[in-house]
Amino acid sequence: MPTRRATPASKGRAHLKGWEHTHLKGAKPIKSASAADPLEITLVLRPRKAIPSQSPKHLTHKKFESQHRANATDVARIRKFAAAHNLTVAHDASHRRVIVLTGPTQAVAQAFDIDFAHFHHPRASYFAPSRGPSVPAELKDIVEAVFGLNSRPTARRRRLWSTARPKQTSCSILELAEAYAFPEGTDGTGQTIGLIELGGGFNPADVEDFSARLGIPAPRITVVGVKGGANHPAPPRDVRRLLDFVNGKGTLSAKQQNSNAIAAAQCTVEATMDIEIVAALAPGAHIVVYFATPDEQGIYNAITRAIHDEQNRPSVLSISFGEPEIALSDAYIHAIDKALLAASHLGITVLASSGDNGALNNSPDNLPAVNFPASSPYCLACGGTTPKLTNLQTKEEIVWNSRYHGIKGATGGGVSRKFPVPPWQRKTRVPLGPTGKRGRGVPDIAGPADPRYGCEILVAGTTCTSAGTSAVAPLWAALITRCNQALSTRCGHLNPLLYRLAHRGAPIFQPVTKGNNDFYHATKGWNPCAGHGTLHGEHLLSHLKPHLSQKR
Repeated sequence: MPTRRATPASKGRAHLKGWEHTHLKGAKPIKSASAADPLEITLVLRPRKAIPSQSPKHLTHKKFESQHRANATDVARIRKFAAAHNLTVAHDASHRRVIVLTGPTQAVAQAFDIDFAHFHHPRASYFAPSRGPSVPAELKDIVEAVFGLNSRPTARRRRLWSTARPKQTSCSILELAEAYAFPEGTDGTGQTIGLIELGGGFNPADVEDFSARLGIPAPRITVVGVKGGANHPAPPRDVRRLLDFVNGKGTLSAKQQNSNAIAAAQCTVEATMDIEIVAALAPGAHIVVYFATPDEQGIYNAITRAIHDEQNRPSVLSISFGEPEIALSDAYIHAIDKALLAASHLGITVLASSGDNGALNNSPDNLPAVNFPASSPYCLACGGTTPKLTNLQTKEEIVWNSRYHGIKGATGGGVSRKFPVPPWQRKTRVPLGPTGKRGRGVPDIAGPADPRYGCEILVAGTTCTSAGTSAVAPLWAALITRCNQALSTRCGHLNPLLYRLAHRGAPIFQPVTKGNNDFYHATKGWNPCAGHGTLHGEHLLSHLKPHLSQKR
């Protein structure tokens, strides 16, 4: 049964802005959505008090939420709106400005004056409305975003990389920590690292065996399921089938490569890699893994749940996924960016991968496009390098851009088309972007991403290697966690301080001045391939100490 057909917003209603890019390019409608199917949606409400763009001092959760939670009057109006349209308030998370409503698809369609249909695309099948939603005029300024009206994937899975341990591999993951001078006498004890994972899962036995091989204790891991997300690792046979394929030992048809089974296997490799990198480099830290679905609603709720998690209180958050920012709706970008702004006030450092597909990044308009959320000014964006290590010392690093087993990979990076140049980046030579304007430059830092020089990880009992910028985010997340331990405080939003230190010539970076990402070229100083370069942990810690004492 089709849902209510959309009509122009009736009198007394207002369209919510920023809802372009609802569909994947080339997606085709296949049928109308069933009117009786249950649907869950997330409303993001305005804060009681506007959130400042920066905070001179980190706030406690209680203090931040007392100032910036949703207004009780606004919540009451949403409850009245829900009741009028036969919708139920399933969850009230006013402290993070979220109200979750449930009801039949038909009721949701009538409440937001839209209709729904199912669509098919080679990447995914999903449901979505034919146009953007509208709300009663009195709610226009209250509702900042509505998620759950479409299930389109909003984060691209990492491409299939060869994961065999190659002969060129330079060092183990513990030796990598030594090469980048992770501070001695630290292991992350007393700290919590949050990981956002979209699908798949991990097998605790893999992590335990991995830790035992390294001679370190198995980490403490807590799993948090968000909006249908859960730890569901793919069956070992599917993981091994995937690994055999990418290593040239087996075949998969195009249909099989896009199957749910192989998608789950990819996500399982990804989640396990993130966990094991953090477990090896910050073995004393508590790891909290937030599993969610890869759509707007799942991602938004996972990120905000982690940021406002008063039970686990992560001080560092690692995000190993993204999508070209121009392929995303402005409403989604604005909502996530505002959540990351909240993280900066709470002293949470957020790291995000810049992508593995070069500067073009599979952009829908075939022009260079940076990854989001890495392009948010409140993320520490992580690019990729090919390291040349000798005697556990970094001799030279070049921009990661290579082929391995016939598969091309290169670091993402470039100029944002959504965010202006932030104040702390104005002294940086950010080039003109593809539209002739300057914007937020990506990445900020870089790390080893070339699969030819990856470190061993263990998935489904099989040894493979780390790869991609999605391995760089947890690498530096572990370093920041160890700095937090040594400083007895939270580093928080580091970008402004890192750029000030870079401009002063502080020796905290190993510059990356050679190579390109198929559009931009590495140069002396900051560049849109590797940012300021890789980090030297001991030097970073020593330069953070005098600057962060005021935030204790």
